[in-house]
Amino acid sequence: MHMSVERVSYLHEREIDECMNMIKHTFRPGMLEEAQVIRKAVSLVRKGAFRSFRFSQDHTTIEVLLDDGFEEFVSLPLSMTEGSCSCEQRDWCAHKIAVVFHLYSQFHSLTEWLHDWQQQEAEQMALTVSERTPEAWNDVLYRLTKPLREIGPSDNPNVFIHESSLMDQKVIPLSPFEWEWKPLFELFYRLHLLNAGWSFAQGHLEEANHFTYRQWQVKMWLNEQIEKLRDIGKALGKKPRLFETDAFYKALNMHVREFTLRNEGLFEVRLEIYAIMWEFLYKDTAAQNRELAHLLDDDSVDASFFAAYFNLTKGDEEALAKIAERAGGELVGHWLPLADLAAEMEDTGSLAVIMDTIYPHIGPFFEQIPFATDRYHFIRKIDGLLEEADFPESRREELFMIYGEDGVSAFGDFLIERERFAEWAALMHRFNIPYDGLEPDTLKFVLANDPASVMPLLHTYAMRFIQEKNRHSYRRAVRLFKNMKAGAKKSGKVDFWNRYIDTVREQYRRLRALSEEMEKGNLNL
Repeated sequence: MHMSVERVSYLHEREIDECMNMIKHTFRPGMLEEAQVIRKAVSLVRKGAFRSFRFSQDHTTIEVLLDDGFEEFVSLPLSMTEGSCSCEQRDWCAHKIAVVFHLYSQFHSLTEWLHDWQQQEAEQMALTVSERTPEAWNDVLYRLTKPLREIGPSDNPNVFIHESSLMDQKVIPLSPFEWEWKPLFELFYRLHLLNAGWSFAQGHLEEANHFTYRQWQVKMWLNEQIEKLRDIGKALGKKPRLFETDAFYKALNMHVREFTLRNEGLFEVRLEIYAIMWEFLYKDTAAQNRELAHLLDDDSVDASFFAAYFNLTKGDEEALAKIAERAGGELVGHWLPLADLAAEMEDTGSLAVIMDTIYPHIGPFFEQIPFATDRYHFIRKIDGLLEEADFPESRREELFMIYGEDGVSAFGDFLIERERFAEWAALMHRFNIPYDGLEPDTLKFVLANDPASVMPLLHTYAMRFIQEKNRHSYRRAVRLFKNMKAGAKKSGKVDFWNRYIDTVREQYRRLRALSEEMEKGNLNL
């Protein structure tokens, strides 16, 4: 039996209202999956997905045919209790809810209902926050940021960043009215936001095979959150604390410890977050000693490195050495941020402890670095830290042997600084470094100080240019010959040079263009 939608809505208004109230309290806007069901149901109503409405033969059930890409059939009792749907989803699916919404919209505003539904979560959270306890804050902020946890690693970072931006808007009305409490609440929120987005950020920044725009987006988001944490930490560190905030700072301490120790990956970022908290908010020695005791009793792998951070900031080299011995140097990536901190503090002794701990493991760690650019920066960083730690030059050279071609640039600079010019030239020969790969200033410096050592290398480059057999390359070869000529003159090897250039001229006499360029160059002494 066919019946108009308006007629059904009019006759069963009470049942529809009760069903809408049930939906309102069953589906929570703060839960991503539940919110998606409601949004899909609204979308079906607004795009007019309904093909037909009719009564069943016994007039107790509404039978609806709708188009959701595929044809779906919904059977809904007039009592508006749970019916059935051909999609075979349990409970209330988007198709059954869409039927109720469509009936409701005949005499009411679905948009207003949707707005009220979305507001109820915010009102409930605001009521909870007003209790002014750390437990209430943590409960509300966990619920607020939960949708960020449910975004999968395969989702586009645009979705992740958009969801984070929405949370930044939703948290504004939840913030305490008093200005004394606002920064502390903001600090709680940022930590919850970072905690909720950690899995997504780690998956994109550590497990990616190559750095892309998507990874850059996530990296910028992470940097932004840390900068906001630092700004808030600085602001709170300069203000006197209210007595009522003691419980919040105690809870915050535990939250930071759990965040940094229980999350995995991106250790340098976790250490930076941890350092921000302890640099600005917990400056008293007693609190730091208690925290250090907690860390030393913790059996997690990362706890030792956070304990090492405290010993480093205290300048306790002996305690740092004990932790280094216990933790070992296999986790080079964990030690490097601490080494950077020691170098920044100009604590040579602590830096030497750290570098001596990781030294045997640098080679295996280097082999696991996938990108050439990262390998280059790693080599420069390690050599710089070893130099700061006053390591013997022989030990630094041992690592250059491990780096191979990736370390040519850094090893070359190492040799030039020590005026080992012949070894520098041999290094360029060994790894077949092209002429354009040399630093012009480096070559000038070598020619000015020991021209004889670089003559064989320049000869090799000149021969390569000649083999290219075009006038531009001949001119480049002649410029090299001029450099060699100046070096021979400075070295007092005039006869040698004249014999050499005459031999080259005779060898390539059939290359007319080369002969012309060599004549123009006036290469004989």
